[in-house]
Amino acid sequence: MLIGSVIAIVGIYFVVTKGEFVAIAVDSGLLWIVVTMVTFAIMIIMTRVLSKRVSPLTITLYSNIIGFAVGVPFIAVLDHPIRVSTDLSDWTFLIVTAIVVHGISALIWNQNIRYVDASKASILSNLEPFVAMLMGLILLYKPVTKVELMGSLLIIGGVVLSTFQRNIKVRSE
Repeated sequence: MLIGSVIAIVGIYFVVTKGEFVAIAVDSGLLWIVVTMVTFAIMIIMTRVLSKRVSPLTITLYSNIIGFAVGVPFIAVLDHPIRVSTDLSDWTFLIVTAIVVHGISALIWNQNIRYVDASKASILSNLEPFVAMLMGLILLYKPVTKVELMGSLLIIGGVVLSTFQRNIKVRSE
């Protein structure tokens, strides 16, 4: 698991630094990734504990309500003056994303987290830079460099290796 984690971290380094062998410059985007990874780890632990006593639907509902309440104040801070799109495609994208990501996938996650070790689920947080890069390509048409692609393969390989090694250990016991 340690080897897989190290490989994934090296991959994250390649994706974040774009292969330039320099110290990582801490900018707002990198800070948001760190905050997201920490809150993801906290969410995994809380969901795992709650899933033993509360239904997955209730956990999903409350986590989305709390997430919405916490996120709303950031609208005024980060988007001043507040702008609201009148484009139907923007609203369609927002609604579909809300239903699929914050509804269906969160419900599936909350249903199954009780069966997965929290440390194993936390390995998935290493995928965040890869997903961010992929979404940048799909939504913002930001090209992916060869180094970022190599880093992405290291991230995925490290996560798979960590998971695979853990499965072998569990089966042999």
